[in-house]
Amino acid sequence: MRNWLRSPTLLKLFVGQHIVNGLSVAVGVMAVTTLASDAFGFAAGQPATLGAISASVSDFPAPWRVKARTLLTGFGLAVVSTALTLLASPSPTALVVVIGLIAFAAGMVTGYGRWALALSAQLLVPMVFVLGLPPAGPARILQEELLLIGGGAAYVILAILTTRLISRNDRRLMASESIREHAAYLRAVARFTDSSVELSEVYGAAIRQQAALADQLQAARALLLDRPRATPERVRLAATIGVLLDSFDAVVAAQCDLPALRDWPAARTLAARIGVALRAAALDLQHLSLELLTSAKPRLPPGHAVATDAMRREAARLAAGDELDPEQRAAAAATVARLLDARRHIERLERAITNDDAAAAAIGEVDLSAFAPRRNYDPRQLAQQFRPGSPVLRFAVRLTAAMVAGALVAQTFGGGAGHGNWVLLTIAVIMRASYGWTRQRRDDRIVGTLVGCVVAAVAVAYLPIGALVAFQGLALALTHGFVRSNYRLASVGASVMALVSLHLVNPTEAAPAIARLADTLVGAAIAHLFSHLWPRWEFAEAPRLASRLLQQIDAFAAAALRPDATAQDYRLERKALIEAIAALSDSAARMGGEPETAQRGLDELTAMLIAAHGVVAQLSAARIALRAVDPAEADQSRVEAAAARRWLSGELAAGGAAASEPAIDRAAPFAALKRATRRLTAAAEAYRRAAAAS
Repeated sequence: MRNWLRSPTLLKLFVGQHIVNGLSVAVGVMAVTTLASDAFGFAAGQPATLGAISASVSDFPAPWRVKARTLLTGFGLAVVSTALTLLASPSPTALVVVIGLIAFAAGMVTGYGRWALALSAQLLVPMVFVLGLPPAGPARILQEELLLIGGGAAYVILAILTTRLISRNDRRLMASESIREHAAYLRAVARFTDSSVELSEVYGAAIRQQAALADQLQAARALLLDRPRATPERVRLAATIGVLLDSFDAVVAAQCDLPALRDWPAARTLAARIGVALRAAALDLQHLSLELLTSAKPRLPPGHAVATDAMRREAARLAAGDELDPEQRAAAAATVARLLDARRHIERLERAITNDDAAAAAIGEVDLSAFAPRRNYDPRQLAQQFRPGSPVLRFAVRLTAAMVAGALVAQTFGGGAGHGNWVLLTIAVIMRASYGWTRQRRDDRIVGTLVGCVVAAVAVAYLPIGALVAFQGLALALTHGFVRSNYRLASVGASVMALVSLHLVNPTEAAPAIARLADTLVGAAIAHLFSHLWPRWEFAEAPRLASRLLQQIDAFAAAALRPDATAQDYRLERKALIEAIAALSDSAARMGGEPETAQRGLDELTAMLIAAHGVVAQLSAARIALRAVDPAEADQSRVEAAAARRWLSGELAAGGAAASEPAIDRAAPFAALKRATRRLTAAAEAYRRAAAAS
């Protein structure tokens, strides 16, 4: 593997769905630009380009039916937004009112979920673009709106056709990225073996990477579980999700005792071998992910088991000696056994990708449609958000106030809201429901705009029109490709694209880069100021997520500790649990970006996440052990598991009151699980007290 291909950072930056998506969007927009220029002339056809850009905002990887509905819905919102803006543009007062109404609608649309952020942007960004059009009478306004609609419609048709043509490559790319994300998780877990790193830091990194893996798998389900049995290749790619999660399960189970190994002097060599084996497995998965993109028969690299064999030999040496006490020997042996199980699942992954029978066996009788996410467009979902405590309503109010303030500033100091579109654009892309996200995007936006302004100023000054159009396309590809993963880089592309687009729309309107940078600073300041208006700090939302996590642990335990639980039931509960951990982890990350006065219970929340991780590790280990139990002992194991399940459910329900219960006998069945549960209930109670403190 070439050196740069061994770098996870470079791989994530340059190899993935986002690159193809960004380029396909740019090609689609440029195709519309070319057609409109040929039909109407370059300057007259620019509204069609704006229409294509407006339609492209929600063009992200999805099955073509899902994408078609999203694109049509989003572009319909863009048409309403631009029509209202153009109609109100002759009256400064009416224009400010319309800007406020559109901003409020954009904020409320986010109540549909994270996927609807693109719909929100399709209300705001096109509005800002048409504010940059030259002043015109009613006839010209109608013509521009019709051109915008035509350009957007043409883009939607091209995007759907392109999706159908490249859907096979989209699926392979999505599966490849999922495999790489699991590799990143293995690298995070490998740090448990490094005694020089604080354990809390390692847990934090592992939990954050687990959340990233959960996000990636959710995206993969949306694409790979759409008609997954339609073709043999679709079956093989759909099977990767389940096999990856089986490997993930085994790695999580290994963390029952892995953190303790590094504190045992006699086990330091084993810990080092485990770290090497995990990093080697991560490299092997990276290799397999690239093979999936370049080979019809992807294979793991030769010699991939060398590090695993070294780990196994060291574990056998410790098992045969007396350097560890019996309990430590059992823990070391169990840890290695679970990691070997994870390794076997990686080998299963290779077979599932290349062999139809192996893929079908990996899926089994599981109903994959139950795992596919669905987008809900029901307006009643938004109606539920019209209550004072709703984070969505509060965000909509903040966004509205900020956009109206930006329009008033533009009218007061910039000669009209139409001349302040860069201020409004900055506010629109920076403002987020979370203060921490708003602050991060503010910083990224300022840096990205600074770089983008310099690049755009040079391009506008020296490049001919044809080259500027190509430059606009490349900037759009950069913006769309990285808007979700690297906003600073996307901001560079957005600044270049917007400046070049505004120049092409109205070449006579001077727009020096220094003025755009000043507008960015003004917009960023307004966004930051209004992020403090009627806030919904995370300490108000996190307790609900923490309670949800405890409920999901209880539900997961009911499936994990039931030997006869179906694969369908277990996988559904596992999916819900992983998402609950990811939601609370994200909440903690957002709280960390808020003012210190609002970081109520952050340390306790982190401790609770670590304790929850410990319980999940024990439950995963119990599930593996129950499935491997000797048939002669199956009845006894079933009785003990049922008793442990009832105990755990009661303990979670009792909460902090459980701390006064009798100590747990270390020799009792599932004693490690029970001790981990006690730690979790104590941590949860400490968090509740901290979150409730004023």
